[in-house]
Amino acid sequence: MNMLSSFLVALGLSMDNLAVTTSAGCSQCLQGCARVIFRVSVLFALAHIVMFSVGFEGGVLLHAGKTIAPWIACAILVFIGGRMIKNAFFAIEQTQSTIFNSLHTQILLALATSLDALLVGAGLAFTEACFWQTVLILAACVFATSLCGFYLGRYLGEKFGRNMEIVGGSVLVLLGVKVLLEGVGIW
Repeated sequence: MNMLSSFLVALGLSMDNLAVTTSAGCSQCLQGCARVIFRVSVLFALAHIVMFSVGFEGGVLLHAGKTIAPWIACAILVFIGGRMIKNAFFAIEQTQSTIFNSLHTQILLALATSLDALLVGAGLAFTEACFWQTVLILAACVFATSLCGFYLGRYLGEKFGRNMEIVGGSVLVLLGVKVLLEGVGIW
C-alpha cells in the first residue's frame, strides 16, 4: 500500500471525527480553551492509533466485535447529540454547556469515532499495508481534523449562535444512526 492509499484511508477514518469536533465547537462550550482542544485532539488521535493497532493485530477477532460496535457507537453519539440539542433549547444564557469539558465524555467520543479504525485495521491486516506508515498518517489526519473541526465549529457557533448547537447535536444523532445502519448492513 503506497503513501497515497494510506492517506486516503486515514482521511476517510477522520471524517466522523471531523463531524464530532465541529459539533463540539458549535456548542461554544470550549470557548477560549485552546489547551482542552489540543488535549481532546491528541486523545482522539491516540484512540485511533490504539483501535487501528488492535484491529491490525487482532484481525481474526474482528467478527466478535463487529456486531456490537455499531450499537455502542450509535448509543454514545445519539446520547451526546441529544444532550447538545436539549442544552440548546433549555440552557440559561449565562451558563455554557459543559458536556464536552468532561474527560469521561471526551473518552467516550474518542472511542465512538475510532471504532471504524478497529475494523479498517483488521481489514488491512490481511493486505500488504505498511502498519507504521498507515498509523502515523492516521494519527496526523485525526489530530489535524480535530483541531480544524473545533475551530470551524467555534466560528459557525459564533456566527449563527444556538442554532448551530442544534445543528451540531443533530449531526451527532444522525452520525450515530448512520454508524448503526452501516453496522447492521442496511446502509
